[in-house]
Amino acid sequence: MHLNRFRTQMPSNNSPKKGLGKGLNALIKTPASVPVSSGGGKEADPETGERVRRVSLDKVVASPFQPRKRFRDDNLDELVESIKEHGVIQPLIVRQVEGKFELIAGERRWRASTKLGLDEVPIILRKASDRDVLEMALIENLQREDLDALEEAEAYFRLAKDFGLKQDEIASRVGKNRATVSNAIRLLELDKDVQVLVSRRLLSSGHAKAILGIKSKAEQKMLADLVVKKKLNVRETEKLVSEQISGKRTTKGTAKPKLSPQAEAYIRQIQDRLRSRFATNIAIHHTDKRGKIEIEYYGNEDLGRILELLGVSID
Repeated sequence: MHLNRFRTQMPSNNSPKKGLGKGLNALIKTPASVPVSSGGGKEADPETGERVRRVSLDKVVASPFQPRKRFRDDNLDELVESIKEHGVIQPLIVRQVEGKFELIAGERRWRASTKLGLDEVPIILRKASDRDVLEMALIENLQREDLDALEEAEAYFRLAKDFGLKQDEIASRVGKNRATVSNAIRLLELDKDVQVLVSRRLLSSGHAKAILGIKSKAEQKMLADLVVKKKLNVRETEKLVSEQISGKRTTKGTAKPKLSPQAEAYIRQIQDRLRSRFATNIAIHHTDKRGKIEIEYYGNEDLGRILELLGVSID
C-alpha cells in the first residue's frame, strides 16, 4: 500500500481557511508514545509523520463533544460513494477512552464507513483533553462551514460554560473576532421554536440577530413566522423589528406622531451604524422634540465591552 493513500483529499472549496484559529494540528500534539512507524505493516501520514494504524470499526465511537448535531444525508451519500470507490483516504483522528477509540476529527468519514459496513478504518491516535477535543471538532467544522448558526453558538457557549473560557479567548482560539462569538452566543436567547427555524436554515443568523431585539418570546415567534412566511430579507426583518420596538406597529393600532420619510431614513441609518459599531441591538426613539437611544447588553462582560467602546472607564 502506498503512503500517498493517506493524503488529505478534499474539494478545493472545502480547504481549511487561512488564519482560522490555531489549526487542528496545533491544538492537539502527537504523544511521544506514538512513534512514526518504520514497518510491520503500519504506515505514516506523509504530512505529519504520525503513525497510521488500522483498527476494527466497532472499536471507534462518537465523541460527546461533537458540536455538529445534524448531518445532511446528501453530503454523506457523496462521501459513501467516494469511500466505496477509493477507501477511507484520510485517517480518523482519535483518542483512547476506556478501551475504545473516541473520535476527535472525522465523524463524517466514520458515519460513511459505518453505513458501508466496513470492517476496519485507518486511525491516528493522539492524547487530548476534553477541551482540546471540543476545540478541534469546532475548528474542523468551521473550516468546512458545516455548522449551522445554532450549532456554532452552542459550541461557543460550551467552551465558555464547561471550560471557563472568556469570549475573547474563544475568539482567539477559533480565529473569529469577539463580536462574532458574542453575537453567536446570543442566539441561544431566542425562543426555542425560533431556534428550530435557524437550525433548519429557514432563518439566517442575520435574521435571528434582528429578532433578538424583541424581548417577548411569544413576539419573537410571531415575527419569525412572519419573516419565513413572507420571505423577508435581513434588512426588511430589521425594519419590522424596529417598528415593533418603537410602537409604530401595535396590535391596538394606536397612532403615534410620524416623522417625514427623510427623517425616518436618517434615523434608521444612524441606528444601523450604531448597531454595527457596538455589535448589539440598538433602538432610537425619536420625535421632533425629544428622543432616547437604547443599547442592549448581555451580561457583565458584554456591558464592559460596550463601555470600553464608549470610552467609559469605571474605577
